Amino acid sequence: MSVASDRMRAAVTRRAGERCEYCRLPTIGQAATFPLDHVIPRNRGGLTILENLALACPVCNGHKWKHVEGTDNESGVSVTLFNPRTQNWSDHFVWSNSELGVLEGRTAIGRATIDRLQINAAETVATRLVLARLGLFPEVVE
Repeated sequence: MSVASDRMRAAVTRRAGERCEYCRLPTIGQAATFPLDHVIPRNRGGLTILENLALACPVCNGHKWKHVEGTDNESGVSVTLFNPRTQNWSDHFVWSNSELGVLEGRTAIGRATIDRLQINAAETVATRLVLARLGLFPEVVE
Protein backbone atom coordinates (compact mmCIF):
# COMPACT_ATOMS: atom_id res chain seq x y z
CA MET A 1 0.00 0.00 0.00
CA SER A 2 1.34 3.38 -1.03
CA VAL A 3 1.52 6.24 1.44
CA ALA A 4 0.88 8.73 -1.38
CA SER A 5 -2.12 9.06 -3.64
CA ASP A 6 -1.87 8.38 -7.37
CA ARG A 7 -2.28 12.11 -7.96
CA MET A 8 0.61 12.93 -5.60
CA ARG A 9 2.81 10.25 -7.22
CA ALA A 10 2.07 11.70 -10.66
CA ALA A 11 2.94 15.22 -9.46
CA VAL A 12 6.26 14.07 -7.94
CA THR A 13 7.14 12.06 -11.05
CA ARG A 14 6.34 14.98 -13.35
CA ARG A 15 8.29 17.45 -11.20
CA ALA A 16 11.31 15.08 -11.26
CA GLY A 17 11.24 14.87 -15.04
CA GLU A 18 10.66 11.12 -14.72
CA ARG A 19 14.18 10.64 -13.26
CA CYS A 20 15.65 9.70 -9.93
CA GLU A 21 16.29 12.99 -8.19
CA TYR A 22 19.54 11.67 -6.72
CA CYS A 23 21.36 9.76 -9.51
CA ARG A 24 19.24 10.99 -12.45
CA LEU A 25 18.42 7.47 -13.68
CA PRO A 26 15.45 7.77 -16.07
CA THR A 27 12.29 5.79 -15.36
CA ILE A 28 12.02 4.79 -19.02
CA GLY A 29 13.42 1.34 -19.63
CA GLN A 30 13.24 0.34 -15.97
CA ALA A 31 11.22 -2.68 -14.89
CA ALA A 32 10.69 -1.44 -11.33
CA THR A 33 8.45 1.41 -10.25
CA PHE A 34 10.45 4.22 -8.67
CA PRO A 35 9.51 4.73 -5.02
CA LEU A 36 8.67 8.08 -3.52
CA ASP A 37 11.38 9.02 -1.05
CA HIS A 38 10.57 11.01 2.04
CA VAL A 39 13.49 13.47 2.01
CA ILE A 40 12.99 13.83 5.75
CA PRO A 41 12.04 10.25 6.66
CA ARG A 42 8.72 9.58 8.32
CA ASN A 43 10.47 8.11 11.36
CA ARG A 44 12.09 11.54 11.81
CA GLY A 45 8.81 13.43 11.51
CA GLY A 46 8.79 13.87 7.73
CA LEU A 47 5.35 14.29 6.25
CA THR A 48 3.86 12.78 3.11
CA ILE A 49 3.52 16.12 1.33
CA LEU A 50 4.86 17.27 -2.03
CA GLU A 51 7.48 19.45 -0.34
CA ASN A 52 9.00 16.36 1.33
CA LEU A 53 8.80 13.82 -1.49
CA ALA A 54 11.36 13.00 -4.15
CA LEU A 55 11.34 10.44 -6.93
CA ALA A 56 14.10 7.92 -6.25
CA CYS A 57 15.21 4.87 -8.17
CA PRO A 58 15.00 1.64 -6.16
CA VAL A 59 18.78 1.59 -5.60
CA CYS A 60 19.04 5.16 -4.26
CA ASN A 61 15.89 4.73 -2.20
CA GLY A 62 17.12 1.49 -0.68
CA HIS A 63 20.44 2.98 0.36
CA LYS A 64 19.03 6.29 1.57
CA TRP A 65 16.32 4.58 3.63
CA LYS A 66 16.07 6.50 6.93
CA HIS A 67 19.34 8.40 6.55
CA VAL A 68 19.62 12.17 6.38
CA GLU A 69 23.40 12.38 6.85
CA GLY A 70 26.51 10.87 5.36
CA THR A 71 30.26 11.25 5.61
CA ASP A 72 32.25 13.37 3.18
CA ASN A 73 35.08 11.08 2.05
CA GLU A 74 37.45 14.04 1.61
CA SER A 75 37.10 15.70 5.01
CA GLY A 76 35.69 12.84 7.08
CA VAL A 77 32.99 15.21 8.33
CA SER A 78 29.34 14.17 8.70
CA VAL A 79 27.05 16.34 6.56
CA THR A 80 23.41 16.33 5.52
CA LEU A 81 22.54 14.45 2.36
CA PHE A 82 21.44 16.24 -0.80
CA ASN A 83 17.89 17.57 -0.52
CA PRO A 84 16.25 17.82 -3.95
CA ARG A 85 13.51 20.03 -2.55
CA THR A 86 15.80 22.78 -1.29
CA GLN A 87 19.06 22.34 -3.21
CA ASN A 88 20.11 22.51 -6.85
CA TRP A 89 21.43 19.19 -8.20
CA SER A 90 24.13 20.78 -10.38
CA ASP A 91 25.53 22.70 -7.41
CA HIS A 92 26.46 19.38 -5.78
CA PHE A 93 27.03 16.92 -8.63
CA VAL A 94 28.76 16.68 -12.01
CA TRP A 95 29.26 13.83 -14.47
CA SER A 96 32.91 12.79 -14.62
CA ASN A 97 34.92 13.83 -17.67
CA SER A 98 37.42 11.02 -17.11
CA GLU A 99 35.15 8.08 -16.18
CA LEU A 100 32.03 7.63 -18.28
CA GLY A 101 28.89 7.07 -16.26
CA VAL A 102 30.46 8.12 -12.94
CA LEU A 103 28.92 10.88 -10.86
CA GLU A 104 31.27 13.13 -8.90
CA GLY A 105 30.51 15.31 -5.91
CA ARG A 106 31.29 19.01 -6.23
CA THR A 107 30.65 19.56 -2.52
CA ALA A 108 30.77 17.68 0.76
CA ILE A 109 27.01 17.16 0.43
CA GLY A 110 27.43 15.71 -3.05
CA ARG A 111 30.27 13.41 -2.03
CA ALA A 112 28.46 12.19 1.09
CA THR A 113 25.27 11.53 -0.91
CA ILE A 114 27.17 9.59 -3.59
CA ASP A 115 28.82 7.49 -0.91
CA ARG A 116 25.70 6.86 1.24
CA LEU A 117 23.50 6.00 -1.74
CA GLN A 118 26.28 3.99 -3.45
CA ILE A 119 25.56 5.93 -6.62
CA ASN A 120 28.73 4.76 -8.38
CA ALA A 121 28.39 1.03 -7.69
CA ALA A 122 29.75 -0.93 -10.66
CA GLU A 123 26.32 -2.35 -11.64
CA THR A 124 24.73 1.09 -11.51
CA VAL A 125 27.43 2.67 -13.69
CA ALA A 126 27.08 -0.22 -16.16
CA THR A 127 23.32 0.38 -16.35
CA ARG A 128 23.92 4.09 -17.04
CA LEU A 129 26.29 3.27 -19.88
CA VAL A 130 23.83 0.83 -21.49
CA LEU A 131 21.06 3.42 -21.26
CA ALA A 132 23.40 6.07 -22.69
CA ARG A 133 24.17 3.83 -25.69
CA LEU A 134 20.42 3.54 -26.24
CA GLY A 135 20.07 7.32 -26.13
CA LEU A 136 18.11 7.23 -22.86
CA PHE A 137 20.80 8.76 -20.61
CA PRO A 138 22.88 11.04 -22.87
CA GLU A 139 24.25 13.34 -20.16
CA VAL A 140 26.54 10.65 -18.77
CA VAL A 141 28.65 10.62 -21.95
CA GLU A 142 28.55 14.28 -22.98
